[in-house]
Parts: sequence; C-alpha cells; structure tokens
Amino acid sequence: MRLLGIDLGTKTMGLAITDSIQMLASGLENFEYANNDLNICVNKINSLLSRYQNDVEKIILGYPTNVNNTKNERTLLVEQFYELLKRIVPTNIKIVLQDERYTTLKATGMMKFDVGLKSSQIKKIKDKMSAVVILQEYMEMI
Repeated sequence: MRLLGIDLGTKTMGLAITDSIQMLASGLENFEYANNDLNICVNKINSLLSRYQNDVEKIILGYPTNVNNTKNERTLLVEQFYELLKRIVPTNIKIVLQDERYTTLKATGMMKFDVGLKSSQIKKIKDKMSAVVILQEYMEMI
C-alpha cells in the first residue's frame, strides 16, 4: 500500500507518492491552483485516489507551524484543507498531519547542492520535492 504526500502552499500543491512497499518516495507533480480555491486541490486528490485504485493507505499532509510551534496563516490553510479532505477521502484511508518545518529548505538544498540545479529549475519542482521530503521523514518515523 502506498503513501500519498502533500505539501500545500498558497498557490501550489506539491504531490509525491511512495512505491507499494513504502521504501521510496517519488515526486508526482507541482499542481497550481488559483484564488485559494481548496476545492480544486480536493478534486485533484480525489482524482489521484481514483488513479491509484485502493492502493493508497495514508495521506501524509505537511503541517506548517512556526519554529516555536505556534500556528501561522499557512497552518490555518492546511487545517481547512484537512477538514475538506476528511469529507471526501474514504474512511479506510488515514490522513496524517506531518511536521513540515524546513522541508522546502531541505528539498531546495538537495536540488541545489547535491544535484546542481539552477534556481529557475528548482522553482518548477520544489513543491513536489518538498512533498517527497515530507514522505521520507514520515517513513523514517514509522
């Protein structure tokens, strides 16, 4: 069974998925949405769940907080999205909030220093790579 990772931003949503034995996480896509319309994002998740037909066990949703664990604007956005997801995701799929502090920084650092990508290249894929980091950190915890 797979894990689906989500890094929700204010304009984009990064998506990643694991292989069926949950050893490797791979980036799926950077999904852009307009006007803070989270319903577009919910529809995208619903489409992915249909695509992977009963092979997703959990959704790992990046949960952004400040360094001192206080909430910020993005935290509230993710909480709102979480509530929307709970309404459409089948009950056999668990939704887990995963601390995502520094995941974008880690993903960007890997792409810049380990892979040697340019800033313009990183910008196009940073959200899905952040979702990969979210999944990897979750898998390390379980």
